[in-house]
Amino acid sequence: MQERTRERLIYAAGLLATGAHVARAVWLGPQQIGERPLAKPHVWAANYLGFWAITWLIATLACTPARLWLGATWPARWRRTLGLTTALLVAVHVLTWQIGESGADLGRGLALVAQKPWLWAGALGLLVTLVLAATSPVAVVKQLGALRWRQVHRSVYGLAVLAVLHYALRETADPQHWLAFGLVLALLLAARQGKPTQR
Repeated sequence: MQERTRERLIYAAGLLATGAHVARAVWLGPQQIGERPLAKPHVWAANYLGFWAITWLIATLACTPARLWLGATWPARWRRTLGLTTALLVAVHVLTWQIGESGADLGRGLALVAQKPWLWAGALGLLVTLVLAATSPVAVVKQLGALRWRQVHRSVYGLAVLAVLHYALRETADPQHWLAFGLVLALLLAARQGKPTQR
């Protein structure tokens, strides 16, 4: 019981940190010291939401290596929750950009996507996110079967690659951020492939 309570507190702290960081960024605006100014405040907000979406995605991906290498049970319990939190942040990220750029005009938003390679990667990542979120409920897992469900959810690694590309190809991308995300992703993939021998 105490362990579950501690895990919930850590999760709540993560949500609070995410919300506080985004709120602070929006409050201060794009003229923060050390940041490149952006002409559109909604882009500024969407960028911070995207940063946190990738951060939560990395945390989701870390669950399997943690389970394999540490022999812990908690990563399996939290993988789904972390993944759905990631999906929620991705949805808010996309909606913030869409409403700011095109309002309710979805056609205009899609036209903008067609013009930018980083938006292609983002749109593909959104589709993968929707598929993963839609197949997360227990009832859907039972319908698909364990083997097919695992095959579908391995696409989360493809999603991570698309997320890093989406981040890196932006005109205002910070190399330190996307290189760090790419390095962590590579380490997680290596940890998954180089899992210790089960005894």
